[in-house]
Order: sequence, then C-alpha cells, then structure tokens
Amino acid sequence: MVYQPVASVHVRSRVYPIETMRGLAVLALVSYHVIGSTPGSGLELGYPHPLRFFADGLVDLRMPFFAFVAGFVFGVKPVTPGGYADFLRGKWRRLAIPGALAALIFALASSIMGTGFARGLPDLWQVFFLPYAHFWFLQSILLIFVFAGGILALTGGRYLPALFGASVLLFLFAPYVPGNPFSVNGAIYLLPFFLLGLIFERHQHSLMNETPLIVGLALPVALICLAWNVWHYETAGYLSLQRQDVQSLMMGLALSVLAIQLLPHLPQLGILGPYAFTIYLYHVLATAGAREVLYGLGLTATAPVFLSCLAAGIIAPVLLHLGLQHSPLGRRWMLGLKG
Repeated sequence: MVYQPVASVHVRSRVYPIETMRGLAVLALVSYHVIGSTPGSGLELGYPHPLRFFADGLVDLRMPFFAFVAGFVFGVKPVTPGGYADFLRGKWRRLAIPGALAALIFALASSIMGTGFARGLPDLWQVFFLPYAHFWFLQSILLIFVFAGGILALTGGRYLPALFGASVLLFLFAPYVPGNPFSVNGAIYLLPFFLLGLIFERHQHSLMNETPLIVGLALPVALICLAWNVWHYETAGYLSLQRQDVQSLMMGLALSVLAIQLLPHLPQLGILGPYAFTIYLYHVLATAGAREVLYGLGLTATAPVFLSCLAAGIIAPVLLHLGLQHSPLGRRWMLGLKG
C-alpha cells in the first residue's frame, strides 16, 4: 500500500514485477469499493452479475497482494536493532499521521452525508483505535511493522521460515481478539502474506531461478482453491467471503507466488506506485461522490457508472496528491512525505 520505489531485480533476464502487483492491487481495491462489498452497497449488484463475481472473486487477492508487497519492500531496507526507533518514527510520520487525518476527514464527510460510517463526536475516537471502514488495513500493517519489525530487527531475519510457519498457525488457530483493538485480527490475517513477501525479497535470486518448480507447486494449489470456491457458489449461491480459512490462506499465498514469478513488468500499472497510499486513503470519498453525481444526472447504466467511478477513484486522489505535495503542511501531514 505504501509506496517506496523498488529497484528492478534482474535474475536470468527477468524482472520482479513488484510494482505491477501493487498496481493490480490498487485497481482491485478501488473496483471493489465501486461495486460494493455487499449487494446492498456501492452499485447494489448481486449474483449473477459479472461485477459481483469480480468483486467477491478477488477477496483472496486484494489485501494479500498489498501485504506481500509491503513485506517485500520492508526487506529492501532491513531494520537493525539500532535503527528500530528511527524506523518506527518514520512509519509514524509516513503512515500513522496521514492515515489518522484521512480517517477523520472520512468520518466527518460520512456524518455530513449521513452514511453508515458516520460517527458522532463522542464516538469519534473509535476511528483511530478500532477497525473503521477501509482504514483497518492501515492499522493492521502498522501493528505488523511494530511487532514483526521488532522481532526481525532483533533476529536479523535468521528465523524467517520459522516466523512464517508461526504466522500460518496464528492465521488458522488464533482466537478472535474481542473488540479487535487497532485491527489486531487483521494483522494476524495479513502477517503470512507480509512474511512471504519478505522471504521472496531475501531469497529472490534462488527463488526466481526455481520458477518452474515453484509455479508447478503453486498453480495446482490455486486451481484446487478455485474449484472449491466454484463448488461453494453452486451449493450456497455465492462465492466464499471468508478470509481466514484454509482456502483463503492457500489461495492468497499461491496467487502471490504466481504473480511475482509470472507477471510481466507493466509500466502502465507501475505509474500508480507513487500515488498508491493517497489512492488508498481517499478513493472511497471519490468513488462515492462520483456515483452520487452520476445518479443525480440520471445516469444509472452499470457499465458507464462503474468505469466513471473507477476513474474518479484513481484520478481524484492523484490530483489531490499532486496538489498537496507542493504545500509544506500538506506534504508532511497529509501525504507523510519529507520536506
């Protein structure tokens, strides 16, 4: 989610497509919020509409890809014990402050518009410490940076495979934390994908050189998980939306592996990288606003509304980013950038 330029890694004339993965995740996330998380939200589309299949079918790609990319980027500049405090200060400036301001703006806008995300003044504190709208991911990834980052700094990554195995066990068996403070349950959900991304960064040369073997293992896993989800649709009438089960874990891991091993480097998606964090923070306001404007103008056809809102969810945050980066206050407090 957070952008940090990643130098192209060449292995046997191949380039790791980390920016392509980030761009795909951005498009999948914005599309999801345009379509709506349920048939009663967004464009209000239910089964068997193709866009409902598209939105629900990518549940095991969107956030796992973001977490995988975050883990890979984390590995580019390893944290040492002596640099851990500076690392946390950097995440506070780069992520926590802009995220808190964006959540506050979103809550106030939701209150004005009277949406389900409205929060009264007595409950406004909740947007900072409890899961709130799409900001739960930011809270979870910050927890991962604090705790997993600390462990990795102390150990130097020597026990990374063991940590990954422990994260899988946590994913599958950790009890739900009541109240979910600071989206700790989301952190447990994202941790295996984050650590897998870190593993690929740490062992990139050997893993890329084993592409046929790795793809040969990951592809059948992904196909089995897909077949299970098709069976779920045929029996239940909808694709599985469960994120924290064996099928979701294996599908998310397999798709992440297949993506980094097989995707080409697409500069058209890579251009979204510098704006990915701003798009994440503000795209929902842009997509919802565009939808209401279009409906107010009498345009209700699904395809043009979807494409228009998707474009708004990308373009509006990019324009906001470009405008704020020239303001010292906006650059520091809303974008989390230095200078």
